[in-house]
Amino acid sequence: MRQTACTVFDCSNPDAPRPVAGFALDANGDGRLGYGKHYVAHPDALSLDPVHLPLQTDLHTVRRRRDGSFGVLSDAGPNAWGVRLTASINRQYGRPQPETPVDWFIHCWHFGSGCLGFSEHHSVVPVPGNRPEPLSRLDERQTHAIEALTGDPDSELDEEALRLFFPGASLGGVRPKTVVLHEGREAIVKFSRLDDRFDVPTVEYATLRLAHQAGIDVPHFELVTLGSRSLLLLTRFDRTDDGRRLHYLSANSLIDIDQVNPGLLRSRYSYAGIAEALRPLDDYAVQDAHALFRRMVFNILIGNVDDHMRNHALLRDTRGRYRLSPAFDLLPHLDAAYLPQSIGVGDHGAASTTINALSQSRRFLLTPVEARTIIEEVRSCVAGWRTLFAECGVSRTDLQLLGTCIDAGR
Repeated sequence: MRQTACTVFDCSNPDAPRPVAGFALDANGDGRLGYGKHYVAHPDALSLDPVHLPLQTDLHTVRRRRDGSFGVLSDAGPNAWGVRLTASINRQYGRPQPETPVDWFIHCWHFGSGCLGFSEHHSVVPVPGNRPEPLSRLDERQTHAIEALTGDPDSELDEEALRLFFPGASLGGVRPKTVVLHEGREAIVKFSRLDDRFDVPTVEYATLRLAHQAGIDVPHFELVTLGSRSLLLLTRFDRTDDGRRLHYLSANSLIDIDQVNPGLLRSRYSYAGIAEALRPLDDYAVQDAHALFRRMVFNILIGNVDDHMRNHALLRDTRGRYRLSPAFDLLPHLDAAYLPQSIGVGDHGAASTTINALSQSRRFLLTPVEARTIIEEVRSCVAGWRTLFAECGVSRTDLQLLGTCIDAGR
């Protein structure tokens, strides 16, 4: 297994994938991408990245980033948890491990974010995965198995667990997760880890409820209990009710900065930088800029410092319009009091304060008065976090721990 070239498919309709472009690695490890001439001429043609990979017949260079990723193509593939799970599955079945980025694209089972699929050749149509198992097939025994795998990568999963968990091998992020069917739609299930310092699924559920109360757009979410374990269930926002897939472009790919310096944290590599990058693409750029500002303030006040560029994204709807995706991966971090945000906030870079957030409010198309109003709305909501978290089932011990990082006074 050492593939260096593949075809990229648009799997918006998973029953009829369309070849979009060829992708190949060059001798330096960078990529070359070329759209098909017939595809470019099609009225419904999709630009994989309208900023960096516009629809044209000329060959594009896709630079390999320091983390080994290739922009929007890697948005559709696994990292962290997905890579670990794929390696475990391949070991159990005696399959060779992927050696190149193209190997990972081709063998990712196509349950990843967005609508892209990959195959060895344009004549080989990717099968966008079998239908996920229903949520009802999960039981506590399998949650124990997935927790064991987080602690021991050589831990084996039985056949039933493999069927349930292999869709998760397509997903990004560090949390253990898989894809299931729930009420007729794909949903992501997020599990606990053995090294968690608090009940993460329950706290993330409570944080999503708090975010919703603070006026932030979030996916549909539920807390599920299996025996002594809690699981977080999130309806996929990159899937439609009728099963179509929406194109997904992370802010990481849109901003496309590989090496960050203090100046970039005050300019492009920031929440405001995302808001400005949205404007040429987003028919609702003003509303989405305001939503980003509200999200930034919420992350500051709850101590979510893991707000990196991969945790923000654009979705292309069925009419071809880009919008800011719902907020996801909202979780307080226990060391937040000592850490900056992961991306820039204002004139003081990534400093995690509302004063810093106010300093560049105009880049979000907000007046200072409008920005202060949003801050006070979010602050008022976050001030009641203890009551809400307790109602959601967060334990007293965890409430005490979280009190070190959630601070409505920042």
